[in-house]
This record gives sequence, C-alpha cells and structure tokens, in this order.
Amino acid sequence: MGTWQVGPFDNDDAMDFFDEVEETPDAQVPPKLRETLVAVVERPGQIELAEGHVAVAAACLVAAGRSRAAATGNSSVDAWLSSHRPAVTAEDQRVALAALDRVTGPDSEWMALWATSPSGAAVEERIATLRQILNA
Repeated sequence: MGTWQVGPFDNDDAMDFFDEVEETPDAQVPPKLRETLVAVVERPGQIELAEGHVAVAAACLVAAGRSRAAATGNSSVDAWLSSHRPAVTAEDQRVALAALDRVTGPDSEWMALWATSPSGAAVEERIATLRQILNA
C-alpha cells in the first residue's frame, strides 16, 4: 500500500475506492458513499489505516457534492467530478462529519500514523478544510 502525499486521494486505498465509485452509476454514488461512511461510524474498535483512507476519500466526495469549491487535489477525481458531481444530502454531510470524527479520533490507526508523521499538520489542515465545507 502506498501513500505519496497528504491529500484525500494520495494513496492506493483511496484511488482503489475511487475506481469503484467511477464505475458506479451516478444515481448509486451517494448511497455507496453513505454506506462506506456509515460502516466507519458504526465500526467497533480501532479504525484501520485502509478504512481511514477510504473514509476520508468518501467524505471528500460528499464535500465535493455540496460545494464546487471542494477540489480533491487529484486531477483524475476532479475531472470526474466536473461531470459526475454526487447529489448528496444533509444526512450525507452529517455521516461524513461523523466518519471524520472516528477517523481522527483516539481509536484510529490512520490518525495515530499521521500524528507521528512530519506531514501531520498538513493532514490536520486538510481535514479541517473538509469539515468547514461539510459544516456549511
């Protein structure tokens, strides 16, 4: 598994998830995002690294569905969003925020690894930006 930057789609897990989203009919994308996020919110125990990557990517796509200003930082994902922006709801926003809470909480391998990384502050900034968009 590779992580090359701090963006929501700068890792293999998120890009594999995006490949699935890209192949999903537009009307089924919001339920797919919601299902992914709910699984993280309701998961007992620790959030594993791969789950964290996918949850952040899904939350980013929900944010992009709420605001055209929510660029993902990945040219392939942004190009897809220009013609396939997900029609997300306020409930999707709420679930995305709850998933971000789990991913950045104390019971998260994803957060524990970023917290010890020199890039930790940049990751926290990206998550804060996602939260702003999702809270709007």
